[in-house]
Amino acid sequence: MSAADDSATRSPRVLWYINPTDGEVPWEPTQRVAPTFEVIREQARTLDRLGYYGALTTAREAISLVGDTERLRFLIPEYPGVKPPVLLAEEAQVFDQYSDGRLIYNQVNGADPVLHRYGRFASKQERYRMSAEFWTQVKKLYLDDDSAFDGEFFSYGPRYKPPIPGPRQPGGIEVWGTGASPEGIDHAAEVLDVYLSFMSEPSALAALFDRVRAAAAGRGRTLTFGVLASVIVRETDDEAWERFESQLSRTRPETVLATADRNLRSFGFPGLDEIGSDDPLVQGRIDALRAGRLPGREFLEFAPNMAAGLTTWTAAEPPFDIAGKGTGTYFVGSPENVANAMSAVADQAGVDIWILSGWPLAAEAEITAELLLPLLQQPSTARAPRPPSADPHGRDHSVVV
Repeated sequence: MSAADDSATRSPRVLWYINPTDGEVPWEPTQRVAPTFEVIREQARTLDRLGYYGALTTAREAISLVGDTERLRFLIPEYPGVKPPVLLAEEAQVFDQYSDGRLIYNQVNGADPVLHRYGRFASKQERYRMSAEFWTQVKKLYLDDDSAFDGEFFSYGPRYKPPIPGPRQPGGIEVWGTGASPEGIDHAAEVLDVYLSFMSEPSALAALFDRVRAAAAGRGRTLTFGVLASVIVRETDDEAWERFESQLSRTRPETVLATADRNLRSFGFPGLDEIGSDDPLVQGRIDALRAGRLPGREFLEFAPNMAAGLTTWTAAEPPFDIAGKGTGTYFVGSPENVANAMSAVADQAGVDIWILSGWPLAAEAEITAELLLPLLQQPSTARAPRPPSADPHGRDHSVVV
């Protein structure tokens, strides 16, 4: 049985987001709620009550939410090397001491402008080499290795004080992350426990995961695979698309255009005035933005119940997936149709973990838990099949499995 086939026999682990940037249309600054501590406490309590496996958070707030939750795991981003390995391992031990072992690290290689702010100026290739040494040592230190170390990037002396009380997670702290370049895939195969990707075109996603699987197998390792996407699920497809388009209608074009060019260039892409695409849908989005308007659904919907949209990280990422990073991909539709679309992707690419989002975060987590999550536990043959979607341009949007 292949990894993709095996994924279809298991229920996926589903995580959500916790973030103080929230509201009905939170990428629009005028429509955000005040970012108070109570906002994220309510998000955490809601996810824990609803039975989500975990939540992706910022690095700042997670330990403060442990007391509001009992089972929810916290996936916390870390830039390797910004903190010394010993310090991060001690922080992980303290977190697990208070949470009873609910910490996961999200390894973030980072864009150059972000890392320059944190005083890290190495090239991407050197950062991956440094990251491999960093996480190898963090994992050993978390499991109470007390010896000195003198490596290429990090050095430290022997432990001189009593260990922090347990528990320790069996096998050590898990590290999740990504990286699609040749260096990033090699790094993932060496370091990561779970490989993550934003949701992209399904066949491209499957091809990426297959490359990572092969690289890990070459090292005698097996990884788990997860996908990040947003979701709008309602009783019917029409209701879900109405919500999707309503959020766009309340977004000012100038909000998106204010950062679009900068964000493209920060990731090494041509600017908005230069970038182009062979995909007519993507080119339609680019043309709309150049004309000072937001693209419509006819350019955003790229497969049945899948569309490129806006998220709270639009301020830092190219909007509407015009650079092919998948950061704004949504599943949109009825519970049965969204479940079928997600299951088709999971079967094709071998996905075991979903990190989902929708805004407002707590409210959409409630809707998703009620309507969608029970269906993800069922085989696709137990759900009503989705009728073919009419495309105004006559394109075939079928997902190949």
